[in-house]
Amino acid sequence: MFRAYLEGVKNILFPSLCFICERKTAGGYLCTQCQEKIEFLQPPLCYFCSRPVADNKTRSCKKCLHKAFAYHRVVCITTYREPMATLIHLFKYKKHSYLDDFFCGLMVSHLHTLGIDLSHYCMITSVPMHPSKYKARGYNQAHLLGKKLANYFKIPFRDDIIYGIKNKPSQVSLQGKEREMNVKDAFMVKDTLEGKKIVLVDDIFTTGATLQQCSSLLRKNGASQIFAITVSKTLADADQTQTRSSCLSKSAKEK
Repeated sequence: MFRAYLEGVKNILFPSLCFICERKTAGGYLCTQCQEKIEFLQPPLCYFCSRPVADNKTRSCKKCLHKAFAYHRVVCITTYREPMATLIHLFKYKKHSYLDDFFCGLMVSHLHTLGIDLSHYCMITSVPMHPSKYKARGYNQAHLLGKKLANYFKIPFRDDIIYGIKNKPSQVSLQGKEREMNVKDAFMVKDTLEGKKIVLVDDIFTTGATLQQCSSLLRKNGASQIFAITVSKTLADADQTQTRSSCLSKSAKEK
């Protein structure tokens, strides 16, 4: 009874506010209106970039059809549009590491909706961060997400498989081939992974260059299958320009 009273006083003095519009909420980080603006990527989607495809029998979009991928599938949970763009920015650059619970909840819920169970994979790992960036930020956001997913699916999380060895510039303002060149020779795998089926986690899918580079190294070291998953996917080029311009001032010097 007394605890409920204290909770009531707390809500009056320090009401929960939506991170996006600052409306009062009943708890959590988003009000109902902003929560409903989250756009989940629904099938049918390309297995390699999560673009829409004609039907569930079509695994590849036209852009991916003649390309080779080291990962066998990527699942992106949401579109990188508000409110996700702001929340991910807070998560990555503003010390809001506790948002990992929120993002993991979105990922798990959508994986269940898609009928995907990760529990048969050998392990989960994440896209690594160069030590100097890790020191500056204090955490690796992909690591936090991977660890939460591993706990949920009750499989091992490994952060000692793939390492960041090049302190590469931010990917935020780069496109296409620039991103591929930026991540070239940026990672290293030390362990032998013969026959292992691995889940690889990152926060955002833009061109897929980072996931491709990491997956290629994992495969070269013996991994038999890579399933990649990200919280968000950037939009089609026309829409992405607007989203990128709104985030550049926030992010360009922070990654």
